[in-house]
Amino acid sequence: MSDGERAATPAPAPADDGRAPSDPPVVEAAGIVKRFGPTVALDGARITIRPGETHALVGRNGAGKSTLVSVLTGLQAPDQGTVTFGGSPAPRLADRDAWRQRVACVYQKSTIIPTLTVAENLFLNRHDHGRSRLISWQGVRRRAQELLSTWSVDVDPQTPAGDLSVEQRQFVEIARALSFGARFIILDEPTAQLDGAAINRLFDRIRDLQRQGVTFLFISHHLQEVYEICDMVTVFRDARHIVTAPVAELPRTELVAAMTGEAAIDRLQERSSSHDTTVTPALSVRALDSGATYGDVSFQVGAGEIVGLAGAAGSGRTEVAETVVGLRAATAGEVE
Repeated sequence: MSDGERAATPAPAPADDGRAPSDPPVVEAAGIVKRFGPTVALDGARITIRPGETHALVGRNGAGKSTLVSVLTGLQAPDQGTVTFGGSPAPRLADRDAWRQRVACVYQKSTIIPTLTVAENLFLNRHDHGRSRLISWQGVRRRAQELLSTWSVDVDPQTPAGDLSVEQRQFVEIARALSFGARFIILDEPTAQLDGAAINRLFDRIRDLQRQGVTFLFISHHLQEVYEICDMVTVFRDARHIVTAPVAELPRTELVAAMTGEAAIDRLQERSSSHDTTVTPALSVRALDSGATYGDVSFQVGAGEIVGLAGAAGSGRTEVAETVVGLRAATAGEVE
């Protein structure tokens, strides 16, 4: 990364909720270096997350996002650099309770234990005990119901966790994190297994929790989600911090350029301008319509190309692919 890239990093946007600019960040990581043998996973990386915002962290695979999360949650100690929460140094790695009071991560792979009930998952190893020192299950269920009601999670605490949907498990994990006192939640690819309706409900819940003082770090490969739900965005590339900016002030083309590097963008533009339009494509889909799951889908795949067909679960991407290979019949359109 050039000195020009570092100098071009915009300052975080001022808060619009009236808080003083001097309020310490919820979390600030500065000069983070982390090596695994000869591999440099983070190279002077940094991020600053302000109270009450939803802050996106984006970058290609291998950019350093997961390593930063492990540092911010106390699972890894940085080789160099500092992490502060609310202006105070991060706890010792061994003090897990102190970490849980400051930060929690809802991972793409759920940490909910499916054979236990929702209440048991919420208060695992924190059960209420009666006078005989035996677990008071009535007390555990009561606390679980109070916690779920406080954070508007519509789940029966006696439900086996294995019966929950992916969306419900995420909400239970968020409630569990909040029960420790943490008001900073990291969401790692939270929409990867959700359909469109569930994504909208998740975003509504994030906004509700923001209004209640919860701060989020949102990690996603779906840039449209960044623009829909996030206030700020930080880009990592090749283990380094590239840019931090308000989402509303960073055009998508500039965000993609920051993630991939300007050279990659230039190569793509050069390839597009030199493409021979007279060559017959390997696949041509025109105005394909199923009448239900997708409509007016058109795209081409050139010989030797790898073309991605992306979308949320339920968007119709799978049905389009099944139509192309002959497993479904379209009501209109052409496949050549």
